[in-house]
Amino acid sequence: MKIAIPTDDGEIIVSQCRCSRGFIVATVKSGKIIHEELRWNLLSEILTSEEGLFYNLCDCDVVIVNQLSERHRQTLGGKKKKIVLTAETDVKKAFDSFLDQKS
Repeated sequence: MKIAIPTDDGEIIVSQCRCSRGFIVATVKSGKIIHEELRWNLLSEILTSEEGLFYNLCDCDVVIVNQLSERHRQTLGGKKKKIVLTAETDVKKAFDSFLDQKS
């Protein structure tokens, strides 16, 4: 499973997904993070379509966000992405909280 969180620096969750400079993506196996990568959202500066905005999420299963518009929620849902809302602002704590709930 791959989980994505919008961020500008890899540490803090950006409150608006559309405004993020990128996504921190964690690969999870057996309830543990085995790999993390920061995927810069370079296409967001070039493309304004939904495909450009969510290009970095093509292989992700879950997107953890603070806020998400109804339009983006429908777009991600249509792409079979599970959306998890969180009040957490720290990326590591958000990953840990999600994984704790799954176990």
